[in-house]
Parts: sequence; C-alpha cells; structure tokens
Amino acid sequence: MGSFALAATAPAFAGITLENEQGRLSFGGDVELDINSYNTQSGPIFTDDEIDTSDEYNQTGRILLDVSGERTSATGNYARFKTQPLIQTDGGFGLDDAWLALGNPGGLELKIGRFEAFDLFPLGQDVFVGYSGDTSDGLYADGQGYVYQAKEGRGRAGNSGQVLLSQRSGDLYAELATLFGDRTDLFENGNNGGTYHGFALEESKNSFIVRPVLAWTPGPWTLAVGAETNLVDDALVDERGEDISDRTGYGTRLSYAAGDWSVNANLAYLDAHQEDNLTLGLNALWGNAGLGYIHAHNEIDEVKPGAMGTLTEPGEYTVDTLYASYRFPDAIGIENFDLYLGAFYSRVDHEEIDDLDDADRYGGRLRFKYHF
Repeated sequence: MGSFALAATAPAFAGITLENEQGRLSFGGDVELDINSYNTQSGPIFTDDEIDTSDEYNQTGRILLDVSGERTSATGNYARFKTQPLIQTDGGFGLDDAWLALGNPGGLELKIGRFEAFDLFPLGQDVFVGYSGDTSDGLYADGQGYVYQAKEGRGRAGNSGQVLLSQRSGDLYAELATLFGDRTDLFENGNNGGTYHGFALEESKNSFIVRPVLAWTPGPWTLAVGAETNLVDDALVDERGEDISDRTGYGTRLSYAAGDWSVNANLAYLDAHQEDNLTLGLNALWGNAGLGYIHAHNEIDEVKPGAMGTLTEPGEYTVDTLYASYRFPDAIGIENFDLYLGAFYSRVDHEEIDDLDDADRYGGRLRFKYHF
C-alpha cells in the first residue's frame, strides 16, 4: 500500500513524494526568473583602441523540474536517480542533472550520467557574477579575460560522459570523477574558426579528464583539495601541431558554515600550454547578505606573430571582480518564494597596455525564486 506525502526531495526543493515498500519517487522543482541590467563587450579587450560596449536590459530564466527516486535493498544497498529538465523563458529547453547512482551503507557510491562533481571554488550566494572579458571557467576565448576556478573537468560539459566513484567515511570524503568525450566546447568556436593565442585549432579527438578530490569536514569546517588533468595526448591540436589540450589544474578550499555565517576561501591554479592562471577567491554570507571578491592573475608566454592588438597580449594580466547579493526570504508572505538582489563589478589590467578602463564590466539583477 503506497503513501502520499509532502516532503523535501533535496535541500533546494520542497515537493511531492510517493512512497511504498519498493521505494520512493519525488517530484519538485523551482522557478528562477531574472530581470537584468548590465554592460556587454564585443571583440577583444586587450587593445589600445576603443572597446565596443553596450548596455543591456533583458529578462532571463527558466523553470526546473526535478524528478528523483530511490530504492533500497534489505542489506542497505541502494539505487538512486535524478533528472532535471529545464524550460527556458527564451523558448529553449535544457538539462541540469540526469544521473544514476549505486551505493552501499559503507559510503561507497558509483554515479553515472550528467552532473557536477565536488565544488573546489564555491562562490557563495552568486546571484550575479560576471567578469571583464565576458568569459569564466566555462569558456576560453582569445582576447578575453579568463578566470580559472578548477571546474574545467567538473561536469555538465556538452556531449561528454561522466562517471564518478566516491567514498564517505566519518569526516572524510574522497571522489574520483571522470569526464570523457568531445571537449572542444571549452574553447570559443571549438574547431569552427576557434583560436588559442591566435593559432587556429585544427584537429581534435576525445579527451579523458580525471578529477580526484579529497575533503575533510570536522564540524562546521571543510578543507578540500583536488586536481584535474586530461590524460589523452593531442586531444586538441593547433595549426603548429601543438597540444592545446595539455591542461592540468589544482584547487583547494577552506569553508566554514555555522549559524548565520558561511565563509569560503578558494585557490585555483592552472598550468596550460604556454599559459599559467592563478585565481584567489573569498566570499561570505551573513544571514541574507552575501559579499565576494575574486582575483585572477594570468600569464601568457606567446601569441601568434601579427595577432597582437586583436588577441590577448603576451605577459601578465589580472581580473578583479567584486560581487554582492541580498535575499528577501518568503517575500509577500509566501513560503518558498524569495527575492534576490545581485550586483557585480569587474575590471582587467595588463602590464603592456596603459588604459583598459573601457573593459570594465558591471551589472545588477533582480531574481524571483520560487520552490515548488
């Protein structure tokens, strides 16, 4: 005989759960709609010429549907699944998570599908975070700023597959995540006219990225370290025959969460082909108010001759970003309906270019968030 009850399907969702002797099936989701005001840039930003900027006012957002289930054996072994289709306000469709997990009461779990692995660079309450150059850890584009956050192999990457093996034991957690398949989507335009330091990307094959993480959580503290690297040689090659996919990154975080306080201190370092990227982050959430700062220091060794002025100049550059947010919980007296205010400001400086003020980016956002 089955039962019908309201329950929490996950920390972020309050939904409907059906339970019987064979297992549990839950339905939930959320609505997230944003009204935005921000500036954008087109073309390269590392230039002495005037940068083409414009002001944007728009609405973005989506409805996320969450369906999850679990079945447990008499010995405590379990099978779980989750799928999260997205219906976007621009008429498109997407997908967040879609995975199957198999585990035992000893803390060992195998997860297969589409998901995000352990976060080595959490941003806190990141209602609106943008960067000068309009790129981040999810896309590398010549002539733009790059803010590495140890997330190139974290997951939800195009057509790539994912398998993760994890083990929990007391305060310790270890995982080995893999990401395999076509990863040309990390680079702007991939093999369709994409470049790296001005050199055209010409050949590619499937990558195999491994991402081990070890985390220790004694009480309110979390200390985590991890790395990510591609094991396949020449997975992406430029016009010189150089291996652009040779990228190894490292990340560490120290987090504290207790009462009204939540604090994250993050560090990430990437050793890429003829390029090094170091990023530091610090953010805090006190009650409903959040504040964060990110500093990226990057160095490029070589750029294609004749391409300077349209791409990132060789040498060192920094990207500094400040962001803030505030949450109004249970707005207008409706449970699970929150309003958020978010804003960011980001600037970039290059040692070889005198004035990059036109490359500053900033924006504000009003977010409507409803969990159902």
